[in-house]
Amino acid sequence: MNKCIKLVGAIFTGILALLFFCALRTAYLSMTKPAPLPVCQRNESEGYIDSTQAWERLKGALRIPTVSVKPHDYDRTALKKMVEFIRKNYPKVFTSPIVRPDVINEYSLLLEVSGSNKSLTPYALTGHLDVVPVLQDEWEWEGFGGEEAEEGEVMYGRGAVDNKGPVMAQLEALNFLLSRGIRPQRGFYLAYGHDEEVGGEDGAAKIAEELRKRGVNKLLFILDEGLPITRGLLKGLNKDLAGIGVTEKGSLYLNLTIHAEGGHSSAPPVESSIGILSKAISRLEENPHKLIFDHITRSLIHQLSFDMSFPLNIICSNLWLFEPIVTRVLARGTTKGLVRTTTAVTMIGGGIKHNVIPPSAWAVVNHRIHPSQTIAEVVARDKAVMNDERVRVEIMRGYEAHPTSPHDNIEFDTISESIKQAYPDSTTAPITMIANTDMGHYLKFTDKIYRFNPTLMAGKDVYRIHGRDERIHRKSFEASMNLYYHLMLNVDLMNLDTGGARHTEL
Repeated sequence: MNKCIKLVGAIFTGILALLFFCALRTAYLSMTKPAPLPVCQRNESEGYIDSTQAWERLKGALRIPTVSVKPHDYDRTALKKMVEFIRKNYPKVFTSPIVRPDVINEYSLLLEVSGSNKSLTPYALTGHLDVVPVLQDEWEWEGFGGEEAEEGEVMYGRGAVDNKGPVMAQLEALNFLLSRGIRPQRGFYLAYGHDEEVGGEDGAAKIAEELRKRGVNKLLFILDEGLPITRGLLKGLNKDLAGIGVTEKGSLYLNLTIHAEGGHSSAPPVESSIGILSKAISRLEENPHKLIFDHITRSLIHQLSFDMSFPLNIICSNLWLFEPIVTRVLARGTTKGLVRTTTAVTMIGGGIKHNVIPPSAWAVVNHRIHPSQTIAEVVARDKAVMNDERVRVEIMRGYEAHPTSPHDNIEFDTISESIKQAYPDSTTAPITMIANTDMGHYLKFTDKIYRFNPTLMAGKDVYRIHGRDERIHRKSFEASMNLYYHLMLNVDLMNLDTGGARHTEL
């Protein structure tokens, strides 16, 4: 009996010691956060962009239906109107002696801002002018109306977040920079494709060609569109989450087809083509790809731990102990794309008449591939899981996940601190970009590619992107403009040509 009591006591003591160690480690890590840069404010000496006129310009941009439908199929008239709208509304940008504006392949824009120090490697801010279509019957607001609500504090329209809002914010930042007579030391590019939503073959690809023609073979870093700042999406996080994408998941579209015996529905075969295909699809959905907790997600959770409530801060600060639990939690809901290759059945077909058994059936499966996996691995596993040689698997199109950019360097820190200047209630962290962009066309210019959308979205607002009633808040648009403006200033403040080591001033 005494031995049993001693054993229980020893176990209890061990648990207390472990918990004490975890709490001590959490407290220590919380003291290692660097001091932030000054917050953006109206009376600051560097200047502050007011949203009054810029808000009206954004409204005008949202009223132009620059829709892309499929590769090489986009509204050319609207895109020309969009380019002319930008040219007309930013005369200072298009007439500045330090800015070279060019229309690329008729509908894309490339603005080259010449820095005063030609020895410094330029960087690029990228985005796109096109948008996805609007299903107007599902919208409460006019899809291309640029309509205001809540006493002018909210604006609705396709592209408000993806991606006209950020593009207009960048143009406003450059316009303000020039109006203050500031010439940056380091040159940079603003590059806006016109068909990102359908792959970027006519836009980003042609811009990349133009850069190479100009002898630009290297960029210091690229900041492209990415995930928005989210509020309330992660329970227990006391700040808004500003995830900076350091990689982009791969994408794979598979066409599954089956040919079997058809005939009249009065004399059905043992197995129909639709039945065989349905079973194969069910096996794919019932057996998701393995969970992967990689170094990007580990860095994300570690950074968020500083701003987590108890006891989540202890759990997230001690992944050496709680990693399996955190991984399982992330695998649920909207965060599952961070820890595995996802599987989505997006199309299916086969039947031709209500009393005819079709001789064939087909389905389309879309995978968003985790950066640690390849297309070949995903296809091989799908075949093994379906375990039916009658199902033919054909790759429709696909591309591998992007290389992972470093996130322990001065470039990442400069972006991160610029975000926190505009959004002081946010916490920044590296993250995997789960959506796909046209950034694949720029991969050869730099190994430092970052992805971020400066729009603050609360709760389920994130589902408005590519969905119904896309909208942006005036305060968020104002913060976006000032974020990009301060980034342009901060790049000059940091010594970014020293190999990328961290600097204490960040």
